[in-house]
Amino acid sequence: MKPILILLSLLGVTAVFLTACEEQPDPIPATVAELCTLESNTWVLVEGQFSLPTFLTCQEGKCRLNFGGGGSGILAEMRTSDNPRANMLQMPPDQFTDDDLSFVLDDESLADRNTVVAVMGRVKRPSETSCYLDVSSVRLP
Repeated sequence: MKPILILLSLLGVTAVFLTACEEQPDPIPATVAELCTLESNTWVLVEGQFSLPTFLTCQEGKCRLNFGGGGSGILAEMRTSDNPRANMLQMPPDQFTDDDLSFVLDDESLADRNTVVAVMGRVKRPSETSCYLDVSSVRLP
């Protein structure tokens, strides 16, 4: 009986591992203006620049900041930390200015509000009238 339990446990762990290692689908190239016309959870690649909003909203290790390009803008949700790693926002001070925006690209280099980036992530549509970009990866175009 014990060998069967061990085998079932190993099969369960293997199934979880294989599910976690599934590759992301190829992202759809999009413009910022197109993002809110796409279905929720659409995996996209879009170019633009980040900027800090007037009021920074952060919850559970993620913050929402502005992301724009081509005259259009959207809110983007990005992981944040006081000690950021790849694809993370440096948590700005309480009394921040536009120049306090700093984030880490996927290659571990630093970027700021003047850096044009290529972002991969998912379009999220919590309601019919709202959408945002859930950022997974940030790199130079």
